[in-house]
Amino acid sequence: MADKNRQIAEEVLAAVGGSANITSVTHCMTRLRFVLKDQSIPDKKKLESIKGVMGTNIAGGQYQVIIGNSVGKVYKELVAISGATDTVAMDDDMAAEKEKINPVVAALDFIAGCMTPLFTAIIAGGLIKVLLVIFGPTLLNLLSSESDTYILMNALGDAPFYFLPVLVAFTASKKLNCNSYLAVMVSSVLIYPDVITLLGGDKATHLFGVIPVVHGSYSSSIIPAMLSTILLMYVERLVDRITPEWSKNFLKPLLIVVITAPITLCVLAPLGLMIGNGLQFVINGIYGFAPWLAMLILSGLMPFIVMTGMHWAFVPACLMSLANPGYDVLLLPAMLASNIAQSGATFGVAVKTKDKNIREMAIPAGISALLAGVTEPAMYGITLKLKRPMIAACIASGIGGLMAGFMSLKAYAFATPCLTAIVQFVSPEGGKNIICAIAVLIESFVVAFVLSIIMTKNETNDLEEIEQNEDMKTAEVSEGLTGEMQISVPIKGEVIALSEVKDPTFAAGILGEGLAVVPEEGKVYAPFDGVCENIFDTLHAMGLKSDNGVELLIHVGLETVQLNGEPFTAHIQDGKHFQKGDLLLEFDIDAIKKAGCEIQTPVIVTNADEFDSIAIKNDKIIIGGK
Repeated sequence: MADKNRQIAEEVLAAVGGSANITSVTHCMTRLRFVLKDQSIPDKKKLESIKGVMGTNIAGGQYQVIIGNSVGKVYKELVAISGATDTVAMDDDMAAEKEKINPVVAALDFIAGCMTPLFTAIIAGGLIKVLLVIFGPTLLNLLSSESDTYILMNALGDAPFYFLPVLVAFTASKKLNCNSYLAVMVSSVLIYPDVITLLGGDKATHLFGVIPVVHGSYSSSIIPAMLSTILLMYVERLVDRITPEWSKNFLKPLLIVVITAPITLCVLAPLGLMIGNGLQFVINGIYGFAPWLAMLILSGLMPFIVMTGMHWAFVPACLMSLANPGYDVLLLPAMLASNIAQSGATFGVAVKTKDKNIREMAIPAGISALLAGVTEPAMYGITLKLKRPMIAACIASGIGGLMAGFMSLKAYAFATPCLTAIVQFVSPEGGKNIICAIAVLIESFVVAFVLSIIMTKNETNDLEEIEQNEDMKTAEVSEGLTGEMQISVPIKGEVIALSEVKDPTFAAGILGEGLAVVPEEGKVYAPFDGVCENIFDTLHAMGLKSDNGVELLIHVGLETVQLNGEPFTAHIQDGKHFQKGDLLLEFDIDAIKKAGCEIQTPVIVTNADEFDSIAIKNDKIIIGGK
């Protein structure tokens, strides 16, 4: 098994461009999350063909490789091989790059980075509270609420929720790469006993006798600590610039906290409280208007919400609801229906298919969704690829959400909803709620299972058709290329061997075979008739495909992704057809050099393995068909 995980790690590392292209890497429950120096380098087709990789996704500035349940083991092997870490030094170029990210995407990525590491503690605390409901006076009455054991275990269950501001400040500081201990120090003030008493009284509170401090309760809050840590990051950078080197050890931390703490207490903490209350008001309003409709839509669309990362927008409100009033009526019930429906649909495929390989993939994916609530293997490996099982899962999930809305299903603990975590729906008020949860679980599984069997084609499985179509496309490439094809360099300049490129990823031929050009003129011309499959937002690289199937990557300069497209002007768009000789891109050679970037431009055939031979002759790429 270790060898298998290591092999996956080695193949993934090669496909993303090797260690030289990795800025940092971390993982969540199912995905490797890369921050790459250049996102044009990864070979999506190669990555998704690796046995053990479910799919890929780009979100929040991260290149995500979906592995499934074994992601932790693959991550360890990847770190051991590459030497990459989960932290990254934020320089000015990287800061500027992050500012280019869509604000909504950046916000969701920040929330995910803050909350994901906390889930183990939150899940443990929530389930301890559920066990106290089961064994305490509410149900079995085996523990008295006044017993030492009950009081201590209740404190253990409450701790991760009560101290959420401290925990969030720590994870947010890791995400933002600022001082964790100062971030925790500032956020801890919000739940300091004397401050709680002060801000809970009737008498007005003033800082320095002048600045009013808004009263409020910040225990179990999330957003105030996030805002405080964001501020601390900027204050830390500012203070680092203005303090002399000899004073940084004592003056820098002092200035950071005396600037950040007052602004947090007087402005950011009340603002965070208002935002949190506003989120709860909106969510409660949507649910209160028509619970059945809200749950029908949310549950039915949950797979796509998870895929886009939009579910993170619901997490803070969910955790605040679990703290007060003590239950969640939206996210967790919807995820119960969705997760179980994915399992049912996947097991339906396993029953219907005649392909042994598909069945071997579907059964563990279905078990993962059913028993652990981890749906990525099911979604990316089976239902999304086959389409019809995904439709079956969405229908079943929507019906399950409809039932949950009508029955006012509530979750009392935070855990990934699944069969083994069904106790999160045990209510202190009796057994009705857990019965409703079981009913939603059974409906979601059975309906998805049956619909998947019905909707999956007879005789030939859809996945087989997909694979056959892919094989046909590959065959078409080979058949389309008869004899030799000569590709002239698309840029006027000196042609050099790929091995001479001053970047190990390109020089080693990891991305494919080809050559490189040292440009004399800042223009890229089409080397053949074809289609622009992808031109990156930063305009520094483009992927072309000839009419007979040759895929070509033109990467203008090295490390030019950090220039954010400024020296480039595109004359082509994604999906547009072009003729040989058309002007595709212009770039300013002097501006690239002035920015400190190398102008060597690799020109690479990325699907070289589909052809018999590739050679460089007379400054041309000579390709032979299969």
